[in-house]
Amino acid sequence: MLRRLRYRFDNAMARGTPAMIGVIAVAMLVLAVLNAITLLVLAPDTVRKEGAASVLWRSALRVLNPPGMLQRDYIPADPPVGVAYRIVSTVITIIGILLLSTLIGVLGAGIQRKLSKLRKGRSVVVESDHTVILGWSEQVHMIISELVKANRNQKYACVTVLAPKDKVQMEDAVRERVGDTAPTRVVCRTGDPTRISDIRLVNPREARSIIVLPPEHDDADIAVIKCLLAVTSGALAEASDGGRPVPHVVTSIVDDHNLPAALIAGGAHTHVVSAQCFIARLLVQTSLQSGLSIVYTELLEFDGDEIYMSAQPQLAGQTFGEAVYTFRTSTVIGLRRLDGQILLNPPADTRILRTDQIVAISEDDDTVVPSDEIPAITFEAIVTDEASDPRSERVLLLGWNARTPEAVNQLAKLAPKGSRLDIVADLPDLDDRVEKLRTRLPQLELGLLAADPADRVVLEGVDLAAYQHVMVVGDAGAIDKSATDSRTLMTLLHLRDLATQHGHGFSVVTEMADDRNRTLAQAAHADDFILSDNLLSLRMAQTSENPELNRLFQELFDPEGCQIRLRPAQEYVRPHATITFYTVVEAALRRDQIAIGYRLARHAQRKPDYGIVVNPDKATLLSLTGGDKVIVLDGRC
Repeated sequence: MLRRLRYRFDNAMARGTPAMIGVIAVAMLVLAVLNAITLLVLAPDTVRKEGAASVLWRSALRVLNPPGMLQRDYIPADPPVGVAYRIVSTVITIIGILLLSTLIGVLGAGIQRKLSKLRKGRSVVVESDHTVILGWSEQVHMIISELVKANRNQKYACVTVLAPKDKVQMEDAVRERVGDTAPTRVVCRTGDPTRISDIRLVNPREARSIIVLPPEHDDADIAVIKCLLAVTSGALAEASDGGRPVPHVVTSIVDDHNLPAALIAGGAHTHVVSAQCFIARLLVQTSLQSGLSIVYTELLEFDGDEIYMSAQPQLAGQTFGEAVYTFRTSTVIGLRRLDGQILLNPPADTRILRTDQIVAISEDDDTVVPSDEIPAITFEAIVTDEASDPRSERVLLLGWNARTPEAVNQLAKLAPKGSRLDIVADLPDLDDRVEKLRTRLPQLELGLLAADPADRVVLEGVDLAAYQHVMVVGDAGAIDKSATDSRTLMTLLHLRDLATQHGHGFSVVTEMADDRNRTLAQAAHADDFILSDNLLSLRMAQTSENPELNRLFQELFDPEGCQIRLRPAQEYVRPHATITFYTVVEAALRRDQIAIGYRLARHAQRKPDYGIVVNPDKATLLSLTGGDKVIVLDGRC
């Protein structure tokens, strides 16, 4: 019998702090009853006359606060109290002290365990309409920073992060790298993003959007696909069963070959960005057009002018060409149909339907406001001559990685006819790789030099004066990113020194594998662009806020879709003429283009915008010179 009681006692105590408190409470209750019986049996008549309820209350006080009750002399001295009563009371008081001490210890240990659990980040997040980030990498800081900017006009916003890292370490890293996040709260939880039970900690089914970050290791795509499967079979399934709007998921894939698998794993509500294609296209586009990187950064950041979709039913019946002049401080670039179709730079005579939304570049979503101002257009300043044909380009590519074939493919589509690409890389099978590219891309002239691009002697032997653009890439698939970036940085320093010594004017686009090394190679001017995962992070943050922007960005970065170009200003308006930007807009419309900004040559070396102005006030007067550029959206989408 005793063994069974001990066994049950051990099981009860093993259940944790609540069970232990319950056992102690029962023991204290039993002790209070025993103390009451003692008072009623052994105490003087003056005490017993108070009644059983009063005696029981005194007993409870003696058990709960033994030291205090010892100091209170509530038993009268006359008549004298018996020895038996004193002995029993003393024993009960001592036992009460032991039980109270045990209770304090149990409560303290329970609180400590609870704090330890909270520190581990294993409690469930009770939030709604929040953004969930699954995973941890260097991208998380940029994404959180952009989400904070996007939520700055909201009174209450929340971003939750689930990653296999210590909760306190994640919070410290966010505070150090991002800074003040008010009014957005950042809540971190520790867990495996590929496990459904851990994903539920961040309450994804009530989230507004979910961002899946690729981890920083070789099997990043496999981890992303597993996470998408966990989200789809867990969080999204629960949301759809409960009748709630299913949150959209945004992620990126390193290897383009894994894109179909990721789309199947994520389902219809998932938007997957191919990092390989995106970075390759950025590498080529920003290399061929000086200042384009500033324009892309402006459109992708929440801190400047972004792309919004706004319902403007009062424009129903107007043509797209008329709507372009309707907004003074916003730039209309397209239409979104009711079925989700996005038309970028449609024909000027396209009729706007009542159900259409305006796609516009604006400072904020509430600044897309029509203006009653009559456009001031100086028609005599508009140039009507045909635009000059672009000249052929010579491009030098230093290095090789997995994205190089895609970059060469993009260059073949974007570069003017007759352009040439020379590749300098230290690879044993470089001849075979370049020969495959020659066979697939006969329109682009390809040259090669099997040598180390980080060797200064090799760079001195290359005719750098013959090139307008230089692209420097490292081995993006290398395990040691620091060593790869060190070689890339050394190549960049050699190029800058040779350009200074010999007066070369080529543009340089450098690709960094680790974003932390970007600050070591800060751009010297607008043509010296450091390409990293920052723009990929910006695109993912924008898509998380508005998933429809993903299709729009695909069109902008696709060489066969609409393109943002920087064209000579003298092709649109006469040099030195004092005009408004309305005049530039009219000149661009006549060429089936949309003017979205300009670049002033006299400010081309002035940070931080390097003379780039996106979405200017159309009524502002300006005078464009021969070296200035007009930023236009060209092509039909």
